[in-house]
Amino acid sequence: FLLDFYFTRGFASRLYEEHEKMENVILAAENIAETLSRFDLKKAREALDTSPLPPPLHNAFSSILSNLHVYRPYVPDAVFAELQHAGAYYKEVPAPGLETGIAAIAFTDIQGSTATWEACPEGMREGLKVHNNVMRECLSEHNGYEVKTIGDAFMVAFESITNA
Repeated sequence: FLLDFYFTRGFASRLYEEHEKMENVILAAENIAETLSRFDLKKAREALDTSPLPPPLHNAFSSILSNLHVYRPYVPDAVFAELQHAGAYYKEVPAPGLETGIAAIAFTDIQGSTATWEACPEGMREGLKVHNNVMRECLSEHNGYEVKTIGDAFMVAFESITNA
């Protein structure tokens, strides 16, 4: 009986340790993914280098980071500035209610933006800030929800078609 008790106690203790390690891995992975989503490559590298990730997950994040470094020269600086400073002009909008079961989804895109980025990157950066602020104000006024943004494009959702 005593042997079973010590075995069970040791097993439970080891299980708890493994659970804590897994929680630390999940927190580290969330942190790295969040910095990568903002294209904050320096912080992502620092987080990756100090993380307790298992080798396969570490290698996957390293590959993503490497790819972002490769593609970085092809993305306008203003896009990165927008991503890294999004909190400065982001207005929290609650998700549309699910009481009705009806939703409308809309997509926006600034036509000709690639050419404008190339011709006038500083002007486009300022224009994009204004665009994003206006979009978010309109979403707030019409009970809309920002699902995600990619560059100058928005994916938005509304509780009703009339709000959209």
